[in-house]
Amino acid sequence: MSAVSTTTASRVHTDPSRWRDLVDSDERAEFAASVRAHLGARFGPDAARACFDAAQPAEAWREIAAADYPVIGLPEAMGGAGSIVDAVAMVEAAGPALVPLPLVSTVTAWQTVAHAGRPSEGRAYEVSSERRAALAVVDGTDELVVLDGALADEVVLVDVRGAAVRVSVADVSDAVTAVHRHVDPGRPTAVLDRTRLSETVLADGRTDVDAVLAPARTVLAADLTGVGATALDRAVRHALEREQFGKRIGAFQGIKHRLADVYVAVERARSLTRAAAVALASDGTSDLSAAELALLAKAAATDAAVDSTRAYVQVLGAMGMTFEADAHLYFRRAQQTAPFLGSAADCYRAAALVRREDHR
Repeated sequence: MSAVSTTTASRVHTDPSRWRDLVDSDERAEFAASVRAHLGARFGPDAARACFDAAQPAEAWREIAAADYPVIGLPEAMGGAGSIVDAVAMVEAAGPALVPLPLVSTVTAWQTVAHAGRPSEGRAYEVSSERRAALAVVDGTDELVVLDGALADEVVLVDVRGAAVRVSVADVSDAVTAVHRHVDPGRPTAVLDRTRLSETVLADGRTDVDAVLAPARTVLAADLTGVGATALDRAVRHALEREQFGKRIGAFQGIKHRLADVYVAVERARSLTRAAAVALASDGTSDLSAAELALLAKAAATDAAVDSTRAYVQVLGAMGMTFEADAHLYFRRAQQTAPFLGSAADCYRAAALVRREDHR
């Protein structure tokens, strides 16, 4: 898994010869296919449905750790390999499996640390695949709502209070005060009491919170794109098989036009997500800022995942409203992840502000 080079990633958006960087290489495509096959065989809708009754056993995370998925895309100094482009490919490939473990949260947290900027202690923070992590944004309260917080060993905090942005890490231990599993029990939210956390500062001095959160938003966009693409694929498959009034329902304009719109939304989200990852991997030489692209990617992927999973339910008809159908599992995953680090409207608004500041 080779990192995208700084030279080939530069000016990827305006030079047609650079558009190939938005498409996976053969090596990366094979890697993504292996991730999809591995996680699809191990998890999937049945495992996600089982989480309504009980959480995944501890050995399930050990399988994830053994494959080193959590550290893919991290610098070698942190114990990883490849670039964030590899991490994005892996996370999107994991989407169909609805992994009921904090894989995406862990990748999100460690990528934030990797791109946080100047280390406070003059050294890289080395992570382990065995350690599960989550990300929290501190905005003036000691009560933190954290995606996968109850499943994590550590939490990475992005403190946006004051003029500078500070990134720190803390052991979750007994800081969890409440767990909410009603939307997506495979990706529950937890309430953490910050006063119970003993924080170690990893990086400080940054002033642009959107730049600090760009890696996390890019990873989340990849996850949402994977979920949206899977819902679309399943809806299309059903439309090609289900018959009504003597023909397959995919032949009706109300179905095929709806799914065509979803296809465009998913592909737009995928392209923006890859562009954001390339910009992050290019170390500042892309002609658009990684912060702006990450915001656009997160916004587009949020809209695509929510709309695609809704369309999946609609195409199934009455069956789509039942617990036995898989559609609601993807719908729940999209709804649970969509608001984290900004709704689509929030991200579009922030992207406009970034663009305005960049052109002053």
